[in-house]
Amino acid sequence: MYKLIIISLCFFSLASCNDEVVNQYSPKPTALGRLNEIEIISDDDVWDGSTGDSIRYYFGSSYPIMPTPEPIFDMRQFSPWDLAQEPLRRELRTYVFVADLQDDESETTRMIRQDLGEERFMNLKISKEYSSTIGRDKWARNQLLIYIMGNGKSNIHRAIREKFPTIASKINEHDEAQLTASIYSVRRINLGLKRKVKEMYGIDMAVPGDYRMAVEDEGQKQLWLRRDDKKGAILNIMMQAEKYEDQSQFDTDKIKNTLNTLSKQYVKTNTFGSTMIINDEDLPVYDYGYEIDGHYTRELRGVWEMTDDFMAGPFVAYGINLKESNTILYIYAFVYGPGISKRNLIQQLDHIVKNVKVI
Repeated sequence: MYKLIIISLCFFSLASCNDEVVNQYSPKPTALGRLNEIEIISDDDVWDGSTGDSIRYYFGSSYPIMPTPEPIFDMRQFSPWDLAQEPLRRELRTYVFVADLQDDESETTRMIRQDLGEERFMNLKISKEYSSTIGRDKWARNQLLIYIMGNGKSNIHRAIREKFPTIASKINEHDEAQLTASIYSVRRINLGLKRKVKEMYGIDMAVPGDYRMAVEDEGQKQLWLRRDDKKGAILNIMMQAEKYEDQSQFDTDKIKNTLNTLSKQYVKTNTFGSTMIINDEDLPVYDYGYEIDGHYTRELRGVWEMTDDFMAGPFVAYGINLKESNTILYIYAFVYGPGISKRNLIQQLDHIVKNVKVI
């Protein structure tokens, strides 16, 4: 009898828990959303005013570099009221909250205040003109929440301007798993092509399973790997190695000449005499220096075109110093996809190359 009373009391205690505690331990759904897609959470008057212009200027600026402009991020704006009206809007992957800390009547400010907690919110409001912070998994698993706050509109604009590079990097990191899944969703890795690349260049490249060999010339140390997308896009990775002689082989002009020679040799159209070249007259070519797997790399990014055809697309190219074999590996990754978005496709190629490992 005594045991029965204890069990009954325990059951009554659990059953009387309020909804907040129950929800805290209830399983969360997995967040949904596409690559490079963000949800801006702000009051409608903020989005429709100068602050919204600032958000669109930075988050919606052109991705470098495309034949026709494409934004860095795809944006949708919701107010807190919109989220309350449609619960599924709270199960997306990436949110950017923008609010004026001085506006006590703002629904977005109230939401941020609740998320951060009263003490932390007041410390930010009193001690800082503007700030940003990160939260995770508020309504669903694998959710990223970025809070941009300022005391007054001018400080919100400063926060957006100065914090944008860091925020964009955080969003890209959050998208990394989804980007990888989009690359290797059909078949994970083409082991034959991976082995061939390793034999010819001494690097470990995870070649996706839906790529095929277009050209193989072991004598010239040249490979062309290609993927034909169902939507009509063609993704290409051309590779060529040569002996390292001096640092001038990493000059921008040297890399451009090498890529032009390689592409002219293999890329043809039905128009006689039409060849593929880098277009650095009408559009800029950006170049960067950094390391891939601890090896000095020079990157070029721009647009290619066919000389006598209306065909063009984005490219990203690399010169990698393979010091172990005293060679330079040139990699030319480019996309052809008339009438479709190419941003995510060039990101796929960039991801494949930047994750190579030198043997």
